[in-house]
Amino acid sequence: MTPAERRITRIDPEYPPLLREIADPPVALNVIGLPLEPRPMLAIVGARKPTAYGLEVAEWFAGELARAGLLIVSGMARGIDGAAHQGALDAGASSVAVLGCGLDICYPRANHHIYRRLLESGTIVSEYPSGTAPLPHHFPTRNRIIAGMSLGALIVEGRPEGGAMITARLSMEFSREVFAVPGPVHSPVSLGPHLLIRDGARIITSPLDILEELGLSGQLSFESDDSPAAAPDLSPEESMVLAAMQAQPVLLDIIASAAGIPASTASAILARLELKDLVARHAGSRFSATAQATQVNRR
Repeated sequence: MTPAERRITRIDPEYPPLLREIADPPVALNVIGLPLEPRPMLAIVGARKPTAYGLEVAEWFAGELARAGLLIVSGMARGIDGAAHQGALDAGASSVAVLGCGLDICYPRANHHIYRRLLESGTIVSEYPSGTAPLPHHFPTRNRIIAGMSLGALIVEGRPEGGAMITARLSMEFSREVFAVPGPVHSPVSLGPHLLIRDGARIITSPLDILEELGLSGQLSFESDDSPAAAPDLSPEESMVLAAMQAQPVLLDIIASAAGIPASTASAILARLELKDLVARHAGSRFSATAQATQVNRR
């Protein structure tokens, strides 16, 4: 059964305080699910057609930051948005979805499982009344709410013309922090974050980077059993192969050539790295580095 919808106005204590500060805040918000918590919020948005690496990064960041005490906000779209909600909810935390339609409409239908979880453990928000269809022009307008209620926005993959870039630009207009995760230079969905970094967005490679940039590393708890800082020690051969890895799946032969070792040796080392959650295996003898591997390579 869907929870009862309630309407909160700008004078209501539940109305996000940062949202009141933007030039055109919604007169009221329609809300279902848990009350909007008075906690620092962070938007995580990105491509609707992300890479496997992008999905993993979004879930990882959302989970770790939710455990640290941030309330993750996104738009429940396909791809990165859904992964951000999923990561926060899987961490046992809440999450906020801002829709571009009425609250009685789950859009996209492919994210119905996330919609149901948010009804139970999160909050769903819209400025549109029930029955409002998800029309294209609603989503850029919706993005100002995502940006306005958040301390900052993290962009995990996105094309220059995508909705995530609209949220990033709005965050800049609202004097919010904008963070971007770098990706492979040959990937089309890396172009959006790379343009943002060029224009002054903070380059981010770990959840702790965001807490430090927001000045929250000493105020919020940051505990995780699977934190990248606790990555296992590597042998010289494993480090060499890992350094040759990319975020996008790459053929075994290319990895072996880049590392300067035989393919049979590279295959054995990749198997060990896979057991350490540093490498993901794909069809066709292809392998990619995981988000945790990025942290190991930074050291």
